[in-house]
Amino acid sequence: MAVSLELTAAIDVVSRSILAAVVRPKSSGTKSGNGSSRRGGRATKSVDALLLLAEMCTPQPMRPHWSPRAAAQGSDLPYAQLVEADKRMQGAAARPVIIPEMIVMDNGKVFASRAFMDACAQLGISVRPACYRSPTHKAIIERTFRSIKTLFSQFLSGYAGKDPRQRGNNAERLWSVDQINDFLQQWIALGWQQRPHEALRNPFLPSMPPRTPNQVFTAHVASSGYLPVRLSDEDRLRLLPTAWVRVTEKGIRFDHRTYDSRALNGYRHTPSGWPGKGQRWPVRYHPHQPEKVWLEDRRNGIWVEADFVYQRLIGDAWSEHVWDQATAAHLEKGGSSRDEAAIARVVRALLERAGRGPSRTATPQPAPVDRGLSVGPQPAKDPYQGIPAPDFRLITSLPSMDTSLRQLCLPPSCSPLHGAPRPTQPDTGETRTGT
Repeated sequence: MAVSLELTAAIDVVSRSILAAVVRPKSSGTKSGNGSSRRGGRATKSVDALLLLAEMCTPQPMRPHWSPRAAAQGSDLPYAQLVEADKRMQGAAARPVIIPEMIVMDNGKVFASRAFMDACAQLGISVRPACYRSPTHKAIIERTFRSIKTLFSQFLSGYAGKDPRQRGNNAERLWSVDQINDFLQQWIALGWQQRPHEALRNPFLPSMPPRTPNQVFTAHVASSGYLPVRLSDEDRLRLLPTAWVRVTEKGIRFDHRTYDSRALNGYRHTPSGWPGKGQRWPVRYHPHQPEKVWLEDRRNGIWVEADFVYQRLIGDAWSEHVWDQATAAHLEKGGSSRDEAAIARVVRALLERAGRGPSRTATPQPAPVDRGLSVGPQPAKDPYQGIPAPDFRLITSLPSMDTSLRQLCLPPSCSPLHGAPRPTQPDTGETRTGT
């Protein structure tokens, strides 16, 4: 199914660096009746803006299939000094980490949400909304999105321009959302951060060639310094949206799903201690990892984790978008939104069908799910513990990865590359892909 994508990004005004970018599918969904709520729709949500803030605080890790030229080591960034100040920069991509003092945001409800404002306050970032219907108040982000369309998006097979109706649906190849995201992250480190920018000229020496965003960042970090911000597991939980719900004998009922665990026994039908909340407790949730929720016990300073009661019926990783799609399909057949077990089985069927893909002869693979940053009060066990880290300097890339993006994105019939990797003031832009 071909859907449009929505891009949300954060741009540093001084260096024109793209600090973080999030790609999400955009679909309107369906309604089962005139008075019913819409199911199955998806676009950028408030949690995606929170993930954008978290990615701005975290170095972008290199991926094994990326070009070595996309690495921070050997680029214009002061790699040795950054690694000395922040060990996370070791093996990172050539994208700087900048915590802004102020964010000039779009007036969309994604950024005007309480969760986004609270997260900015927690990180010490002031927020100023741009004027309504005034693109000149955020001209830098508008021009950056134009550059993304001309330098990146138009070279992807399946690109539909400003409006999908202008070019039809006959694309040679459509990419999955994860592939588009992987392409984009590599292009940011290689095709944007290390590309000379016409706006980055020295005003006192206009005859000098323009600088790259990484070169301007290096010049400014030498004068202002670099102070890394490390988010703990508890900090990541506090960045998530909050829902105020009661804990009953069945557990936590949230978004038409039930969560429960033995650790909730001491919180059932008890007051939370929050002024004016009664028996409602603050519960943090992650739309891209909806199999768990976390209850915050402020009096004891602990987090209580609860699991989705029908997770065993799904098994694989899933997201809230998949749940909404399954709910819409279940309601079309006359089902009820309270029948969680039936919806969980539909989710499992959707994941299995997505894993099989369009070809019946293909080997079933787990469906890729974009789940954002990992969260939780305790760090998960590293499955690769004990395995030495790869040396990216010794990994040779495919020849096409070191060529232009136009040649990289040629259809399979014209390119020797048969598998492709997955490919910022905030605003949105659209392109087109397939899932």
